Amino acid sequence: MRKIFIDCGTNLGIVLNRFMHELPDHEFYAFEPNAELIPSIRRHVEQAQDSARIEISPSAVWTHDGTIDLFLGHHESSTVMPGKRVPPMYDQQIDYSSPVPVPAIDFSAWLRRTVSPGDHVVVKMDIEGAEYPVLTKLLDDGTINLISVLYIEWHHDRFPAMSRAEHDHVAAAVSACVDVRDWD
Repeated sequence: MRKIFIDCGTNLGIVLNRFMHELPDHEFYAFEPNAELIPSIRRHVEQAQDSARIEISPSAVWTHDGTIDLFLGHHESSTVMPGKRVPPMYDQQIDYSSPVPVPAIDFSAWLRRTVSPGDHVVVKMDIEGAEYPVLTKLLDDGTINLISVLYIEWHHDRFPAMSRAEHDHVAAAVSACVDVRDWD
């Protein structure tokens, strides 16, 4: 049985670094579409005792392979999802007028290729609203069952077009399959 940690939305790499120290027996995969943040992630990875077991992908976690527009804002608020509201505490709002095309990976297909049903897979998902289409696809094709523990930051409250009922439906379906832990 392999032990795997997957960081979807690695941001600066601070959380990844924490989990690398807490889970020294795991393999690590990090996904971050904002190219400006990759040097910070690499610096955090270099601090790890065994950085060879960490793979960084400058890609957005998504529902299919290809390219997707990334709308930049504060490093904690950039998103591939149009229509996101940003709390006023951030010094930079999202720029929807100048999207940046970034690579996207089909997370469901990637999981199917990378892990096995007997593996212990921990996922941290903080992908600024994209968690809803990504998790819906995992539920639809059954790859959600490849995940053992899911740390997640839900962003339903940042998307006026999403109802609380839609969020509750996805959250309940995911919780029925996976040990879900809120990430904030």
